[in-house]
Formats: sequence, C-alpha cells, structure tokens
Amino acid sequence: MNRRRSRRTVLDLVRLVLVSTLLAAAALFVPATSAHALDGIYHHPTGIDELYSVESTERSPRDPMAGDNVLINATTWPVEPGQSVWVTWTKNGVDQTPVGASWEYNSGNNSYWQVDLGSFARGDDITYTVHADVNGSGQKSTGPFSFTVTSWSTVTDVIGYTDNGTSVDVHAGDSAGDFTPAIRFAFPSDDDVRTQISPTGNGLNISGQSGYTVADSANELRISTSELVLSIQKSPYRLSVYDGDGTTLITRQYDPATFRNIGWASDGSTTITKIEDHYLTPAGERFEGFGERYDRLDQRGHDVHTYVYNQYQDQGSTGRTYLSVPFFTNSAGYGVYLPSTRYSVFNLGTHLSDMAGFTLDTGGALDSTLEYYMFTGSPDEIVDDYTSVSGRPELPPKWAFGLWMSANEWNTQAEVEAELDNVDIHDIPHTAMVLEQWSDEATFYVWHGATYTPTSGAGSLSYSDLTFPPGTAWSDPAAMVDDAHAQGIKVLLWQIPVLKENFDTNPSSPPQQHLNDKSHAQSQGYVVEDGDGGDYRVPSGQWFGDSLVPDFTDSTATDWWMSKRDYLLDDVGIDGFKTDGGELIFGRDVAFADGRDGAEMHNAYPNSYTGAYDDYVETKTGGDGTIFSRAGTAGAQSNSIFWAGDQSSTFTSFREAVRAGISAGQSGVPFWAWDMAGFTGGFPSAELYLRSAAQATFSPIMQYHSEKASPSPSEARTPWNVQARTGDNSVVPTFRKFANVRMNLLPYVYTEAVDSADTGVAMMRAMSHEFPDDPDAAGLDEQYMFGEQLLVAPIMEQGATSTDVYIPDGEWYDFFNGGRFVGGGTKTYGAGLDSIPVYARPGAIVPLNLNADYELGGSIGNDVDAHTNLVFRVYPDGASSYDYYDDATDTHRTVSASEDWADHEVSVEVPALGETSTLQVASTEPSSVTVGGSPLTGYADLAGLKAATQGWYWDPVQHLTYVKLPSAAGARAVLLSGVDKAGYEAEFGQHTNVSTNTDHAGYTGTGFVDQFASSGDAVEFGVGAGSSGTHELRFRYANATGSTATRTVYVDGSPVGTVSMPSRSGWDDWGEASISVGLSGGAHTVRIAYDGSDTGAVNLDRLVVARP
Repeated sequence: MNRRRSRRTVLDLVRLVLVSTLLAAAALFVPATSAHALDGIYHHPTGIDELYSVESTERSPRDPMAGDNVLINATTWPVEPGQSVWVTWTKNGVDQTPVGASWEYNSGNNSYWQVDLGSFARGDDITYTVHADVNGSGQKSTGPFSFTVTSWSTVTDVIGYTDNGTSVDVHAGDSAGDFTPAIRFAFPSDDDVRTQISPTGNGLNISGQSGYTVADSANELRISTSELVLSIQKSPYRLSVYDGDGTTLITRQYDPATFRNIGWASDGSTTITKIEDHYLTPAGERFEGFGERYDRLDQRGHDVHTYVYNQYQDQGSTGRTYLSVPFFTNSAGYGVYLPSTRYSVFNLGTHLSDMAGFTLDTGGALDSTLEYYMFTGSPDEIVDDYTSVSGRPELPPKWAFGLWMSANEWNTQAEVEAELDNVDIHDIPHTAMVLEQWSDEATFYVWHGATYTPTSGAGSLSYSDLTFPPGTAWSDPAAMVDDAHAQGIKVLLWQIPVLKENFDTNPSSPPQQHLNDKSHAQSQGYVVEDGDGGDYRVPSGQWFGDSLVPDFTDSTATDWWMSKRDYLLDDVGIDGFKTDGGELIFGRDVAFADGRDGAEMHNAYPNSYTGAYDDYVETKTGGDGTIFSRAGTAGAQSNSIFWAGDQSSTFTSFREAVRAGISAGQSGVPFWAWDMAGFTGGFPSAELYLRSAAQATFSPIMQYHSEKASPSPSEARTPWNVQARTGDNSVVPTFRKFANVRMNLLPYVYTEAVDSADTGVAMMRAMSHEFPDDPDAAGLDEQYMFGEQLLVAPIMEQGATSTDVYIPDGEWYDFFNGGRFVGGGTKTYGAGLDSIPVYARPGAIVPLNLNADYELGGSIGNDVDAHTNLVFRVYPDGASSYDYYDDATDTHRTVSASEDWADHEVSVEVPALGETSTLQVASTEPSSVTVGGSPLTGYADLAGLKAATQGWYWDPVQHLTYVKLPSAAGARAVLLSGVDKAGYEAEFGQHTNVSTNTDHAGYTGTGFVDQFASSGDAVEFGVGAGSSGTHELRFRYANATGSTATRTVYVDGSPVGTVSMPSRSGWDDWGEASISVGLSGGAHTVRIAYDGSDTGAVNLDRLVVARP
C-alpha cells in the first residue's frame, strides 16, 4: 500500500455514511414539490456484494433461501414528518397484500426503513417495488426488483454410468426430483482426479487421459488407475478415494445419512446458485494453503473465504487477505483446487466437527457445475501438480533476490540521490529501489512537476516531450535511473489500475492529459462497464472510490494503457513496476469485455491487471524486469512477486507476516516479501527492526518500505535512519552484516528460486510440508525451511533473547558457528540482535558467494552476475547431492558428497565449472586431500590458500576444510582422508558451574570452557552417531597445573569410564584424552563431569566422536 492511506478515512466508518452521501447527492437532481415533499427513495437489493459489510439499503439476505426471513431495507430523503414507506409485491405472479415499513433511524438527511416480507418456499418467485410518500402525496417508487427462492437438494442413488473414453459420468438421482444429476471423473494423471458436478447433467466438459478401468457391481462402481482407485457406493451415492492398492484410504465423502455430501441450491427449475461437496475429516487432519493467511496455517475449525480484499492492517485478527486461493493441502495426503474465480467458502470442521466441505457460488446459471481437482501424494508433489494446472511461478530476474529499498517519502530526485549515496556511504548492498510518490498522481505515468503539451487520449508521450523546470521534484529522471543502474540498483515505479476521479490535493484538479485519457477510454469502451449500459466506478468509500477501471480483458484497451508507459521503459530505462491494489471490483452485474461479470472478476481482476503488466515488462525488458504486486488469486504466481500488504510496526504483525509468507508458499506462490519491521504505525524499535531484518535475510525477497508521505522526522526504514531515530549505533553494522549474508546466499537463493519456478515448491517451506511424517513439526508456524537446506527460526517475541527451535531427526549444523544439535527435539537457542537461529540439515550442500577473506557476512558488494569466491559448504551425512544452478550457462550442476567415517574419509564430486570454486567441508583436520587421486598442497593459514590457485586449509574456528579448485571442463573427485566428524565445541554444550573464555591461544571454535576445576562441574554434549559400533570420545583440553586431572564420562546418563588429562607445558598447549565406548546409531548425550573422585583443573575445548 502506498501513502494515500494516511489521508484515507477509515473504511468501515465511511461505509456508515456512504449511502446517505450518495443519495443526498442524487437528490439534487430530483425537484422538490414543496417544503415537505419527498425527494427520493432508494433500495439496492444486493448492494455492492461485499463480503465483509452490508449496506443499509440492501435486501437481507441478498439471495433468499427457503425459510429465510426476508427484509427489505430502504432510505428516503430528506428527513420529514409524515413519511410512509411500503412494498407492493407479487408471489408467483399473484398480487399480495402490501406490507408497510417500520422506521428504523435517521442519519444526516436520510430516514431508514425496513419491510419484513416474511419467509418463502423453494421455487417462489417474488417481485416487489418500494414506495414512499409524505402524508399520502408526492409518492416516489423504486423497482421492480425480484428474487427466486432456493433450497438445498442432494444426490441420492447411482442409477448408471457412461464411460466416455477420457472420462466417466456417474448418473444419480435428485432428492427433490427436479433434475438428473451427473458427476464426471477424469484423470489428468494417474495420481490425480478431476471432478465435475452438474446438478442437471448438463455443462460437463472436462476430460483426461485414457487407460483407467471401470468395474461395475451391484453395490459399487470402481474406477481405477495405476495410482488411484475411486470406489463409488451406489446406494446412497458416496465416493471413497484409495491409493492404487485399493485398500489404503486417502479420503472419502461425508456420510449422507448424517449430512449431504454433494448438494446444490436451486429453485428446482430456472436457477442453481450454489454447488457444494463435503468430505469426512477425522480428528487431527490439517488444512493448509488458501493463499496468504495471516492468522494460522492450519485452518481446521474455521471457514475460509476465497475473497481478495484490501485490508489495511490487522489481517490476522480479521481473517482477511489480499491473496486468496481456492486450494489447500490436507495432511492425509491429498489437496483440492477449485478452478473458479467466483466466491467460494471452505467449511473445515465448522458445521460438523468431522466434515470438511467447499461451496461455490455459481452465478445462477441452470447448467452450472462445480469443478475441482484432487491431487494426491506428498505436499510438494501436490503443489507441483497444482501449479502445473494453475500456472507455474514466474522466475524473477536474479537482481530481485538482493535487498530492495523503498520509502513513500522519497518524492524528489534529490532525496533519491541522497539515499543512493547513503547506500555507498554505509556499504550496505542493495539491488532494487521502488519509487512510489513519483508521478503526477493523476495519470500515474507523467513525472510530478514535469511540463508538457498534452496529447490526445489516443496518443502517448515520449520523454523528450517532458521538461523539468528548475525547482521541481524531478530534474532528470532518466539520468537518475542511469546513475542507479551504474550503482547496480534497479528502479521500479508505483502503479494503480484506475482512471482517477476525485481530486482534492496532489493535484487539486485533474490535468488535461488525464481528462483526455479518460474521455478516450470511455469513448472506446476501454473501461469496465456497470452491466446497465454505463461505466463501472469503484464504489465510494473504497480506495480510489468513484474512479473508472481499465479493462485488461480487452487486449486493445491493454495495449492503449501500456503505450502510455512506453517511454518509462524505452527512454527512462526503469526495470518494472510496483503494481499496487487491484481489489477494485464490487457487484455481480459489472461487465468485462471477455464476457465475465463482477462476481467472476472480483477475485480475478488483480490477476488480469498484474498479468497485463507482467507481459508488458517481460516484452520490454527481455525478462530482466519484474513487477511487485499485492493482490491475486490462483494463477497469480505466474505474474509476479508478491508482498504481504500493509502491516504495522509491531511484533504481532511480524509474526502474522511470516505466517502469511509460509501459507503463500503452501499455495504455490513462492516469490514473496513483506515490509520488514512493518511500514506504518509507530516507528519500529531497533529490536523489532533487527529481528525483522534477520528474518528477511532468509525470505524469498528482502525489502523494506514505509508509508508516510511527508513525515518529519523521516519515517524511512533505511538502516541509517533507524539508527538515527532509535539512537542505537548497532543498527547499521548489524544490518550491514545481514545484507551481506543475503548477498552471500545469492547462489543458493537463486538455485532454490529456479526450483520453485519449475515445480511450484515454496522457498519458505512450511515444516508440515517439508516433514509431513513428523507430527512434532506439523503445528509449527514460526519456523520454516528456507529452501531445501536451511531451517530458520526467527525470534519474533518482543524482549526475547532466545527461542525454542524444533529440530527434526538427524544431526543439524548451526549455519553461523558450526554448532550441532541432534533431532528430533527442541533446542533453546540464545541469539542477540545480531544473529538468528539457522541450521543446515544433515547432508546439506549450500552454494555461497563469499568475499576475498571467505567471511560470511563480510563486505561483498551487490554484483549479482559474478562471484568473488564461489563456495560450496558441505555438511557430510551419508550420501547427498545438490543441483546448483549455474545461471551463467543456464545449467544445473550437481555437487555430491558422501562420508565414510569408519574409514575416516569424505568424498566430494565437484562438477565442471567455468570459474574457481572452493569447498568448505565440515570435518576434523585431514591428513591429506586429493583431487582425482593427485595430492593437493595443504596450507597452514588462509592467506596461503588465498594466494594459491589450488590447495587446502583447515579452519579451526568453524571446523571447515577448505578445498580450492581451479575451473575445469569436467567433474573432479575430491577425497579428504584422515578425517572424522567435525568436533562438538565445549562452549556450545550445556554447562554446570563452568564458564567460557578466549584468553588462551590455540583453541578451536569460538572459545573454550574455563574454570572446570571443582566437584560438580560438568559439560554435556548432544552428539550423533552415524552407525552403531565402537566410537572414541576424544576430548581436547588444556592442563597446566603440573598434575594429571581426571574426569568421569557419562553416555546417555550412565557412567562409561574415566579419562586422564596429563599436565602439559602451559594453558596454550592443548592435548587430547580419549575413551572408547559403544554407541548405537542416532542421538546421544555425552557428559564429562568432575565427580567426587576426580582431580585437577582443566580447560575444555571440544569433543570429537570418531570411529577407531
């Protein structure tokens, strides 16, 4: 959202006076007959069809069903004594007794009235007119209006089937006896089924592959592929879906003896308004996805609405969203997608606790159908199948995965240039800048302050048509963009899809060019129509209320609209657009050029809008541009990067935004961001800002933005402004570290992005999706996998200095310091504002771009095309591989690794690469390293390795073996010999009565345990054994007491022996003491303790768990 929110009246309050304002204006056109004459009466049966609010002049309910009490609400004006309001009406063509209205209240110049028509039966056709007068004279009327009453029917018994060769139609009875329902099944693939339900048996049009089999018996119809079996009970109709073995149940429809499964709302003859289906859901099943959901991941126990909505702040508490997708995954191993943009609602254990269903509004056509896909498999397989149908995510250019900067207050060239200077001054790499308040706020394509001779509405301006007088906001935007590009920063401009109507300030009146454009658009039919012969306008009280809306379903209109913006890409050289808004269509009668109506386009218009811009930018930039959008529904992932909309600067909003990013990823939308630390409300604290920056480092897109247009002091969320505003001098250096880590991660991030574009898999992966067989992971919504390899658990509680991180099975490595934790279990992770819990999974291989000194978080710059040091960080565990995407050659290159700790070896195969690369392998120090059987030179320090073209070096701080390799046309086999699993640092263990220190040289890791000198002192390690057998526990220690020290060793709480630690030459002289133990494969605890019989003082550095 942009700055106009700061001037906008709160939406819900506006709606309270909306109708009154509109009708008061309308009354100006109705001549009054006397001082006490009635000027007008107004009733709008369905209002604007908004889900979350009801107008005071609507019919209630909008679409009555049998048994509903029908209320007719109307308003008259002005407020005068002696008014009467009543309704004349017919039922099924027969006149009924008029019904008088009760006065409800007065507001402003309007009186509000209500008529109670009572309830009706299925099939009743009601026509009514609303009348009003004053003391029996000056009658006004509005109408006639009509509605037809519907009720629910359901399928009964199966009466037959038809095999069409590429689909099967199952014919059934109708509980009301009106129709001849049919259910069509088709198979897009062997493990997916597509269902189409037609209450009348008409309108069936789906098909799939052949090759299925049909088996018919007295009680069951069975349709089978190699992967699925559909078992259809005949009396009454009920579907069960089995795995290919025919016995493993995936899901089944709800038992019709308790509640209908397939049903439809109809009058029995002319209209069908809703169709639904219901499935059984045993306790514990999870329902996840549905687009961007801020409140929770698992929506069980809630009704989920498919309804895009411009919810300013508080998305979590309201349950509303900009990005609403009729798709979910279920933990039982299936997912459902409704390929319709009409409103639908998913009731997930709300009507009945063991029933989950979905209901689709149809628009009323008699041949309406409900179509849905059921995908089966793992969560990732389901999302893959879903995006193969709804559209693959569009891969953004590589620069989009760096840091973005934006602030609404940057509304002059001088401010932009100052901020670009600050980027260099503070050495914080950015790759993109968004400008929101750049235009004339009318055309949204002319720079603010530019002078020009207006062209016709059919024409377009070029950059040379514009002049920029001295003292105006922008002096030379093209030069400014060139300078940004020279700095490695791309530029995007803000957009909104309206022909603006209301002008108060900025500017105070519409420029002539805007009037020309609007006139031309209306004359050519380029705008959305209202369905009644006029042009649609955004409802008053909505954002950009009263504005016209371009119709992007009309290719000619789209070409005209985009031609106005040609010069921005052709001459100024911008790189894309921030396509804000789009939640603009309200009312079922709204009409579009392609034949769709407002009910279909409420959710679909954002896709139409962003799709038009995406195609345009793609064509203009050859794929090196992008758009950044807020709203959409299924398929939106094919158009854009998305951001989470409008959050306040609070920890609550932080948690909600992260949840939204995870759920978006579960819904096939992998390229996502949020305005880190929030964009509005109170200015963020340094704590919130740095915690958010840490999390955003491990988000698909990393960006900051602020709302306010002209604040004083600045509200920009730049690190330098946050530091100045909060007075915390750690902000800039800490943020710099995170921004550099982001650039370090770019080879990994982009590789994961390519995979997401190919398969739809999330970049922020829900724990429930990544570990579907781990029940302890299922409910976690404040940690996630960032790509395939990294587990991220941001700290999102105000004042917290630690968080509990759930670690799945296996031995995971702390990405920043090499510490280990063996899952499954929970680790309490302490983290200052300069860190974040991030773990690499067992066997992870993570490609990085590190600076000349191989520093993670060190200054790296913002070059997205070249590597300073291409590094593959390897965490050996069994055999693993990673398909690194080499964008220079558009090739996936596989790095593979395997360990044989019993033989003290690690093997890594490095693919052909056109540049120098370096391995960082987690291990103890090797005795030798070979490449293709030839030994490499080992270096005592990093400086020696840096100066060499190839060789190896062991880093004692992170327990990483560096192997530097030149470019090569073929794969290379690297062998590390004489190695064991990397050591467990004592400073990361659980401590009893000891401390840590760094005041003696020669330690490994980040320090050592000090003051290990008294009875009761202890250090406990969590360790992992890759396989069962004898292991050596090797303790690295220092002892300068002159006497041998002893310590008792416990494994899993049981004593296994004592280690002796002879005295050495000094406290900087480190030795090793070991003990052999038998360990089973898996997790263990090793405790080394000063028991009553032990002696001496030692410092403890680390533990290595090795095979003999």
